[in-house]
Amino acid sequence: MTEKPRFGFVVEYVKDIEASKRFYVEVFGLQVEREHPTFVQFETFAIATDEPMGGEASQEIYWLVNDADAAYGSLAPKAEVCLPIKQVPFGKVFGVRDLDGHPRYVLELARNRPSKELK
Repeated sequence: MTEKPRFGFVVEYVKDIEASKRFYVEVFGLQVEREHPTFVQFETFAIATDEPMGGEASQEIYWLVNDADAAYGSLAPKAEVCLPIKQVPFGKVFGVRDLDGHPRYVLELARNRPSKELK
């Protein structure tokens, strides 16, 4: 693979996005970097209430790349693909399973994501 993925962020699925945002801002002192009605991103951690990529509400770990198609071409022959490459509002994503069977998502962020930057 020509591009080495870099750690992106972990998404934690929550029941109440506003209450969870207040908790992380007021209790942990985190600063919101991007925001959408169903998604709030801090530096390397995010909370969401939309549909999880893997269908179950657990933590999702994302690795960022500049070219998802190239990364898919390199990784698909080496690992079990659990989510074929697909276009989503926030970019292009696919998933592979690690050796313990956990999905790991590889994401090319969209230039114009639906969340707004707050910095």
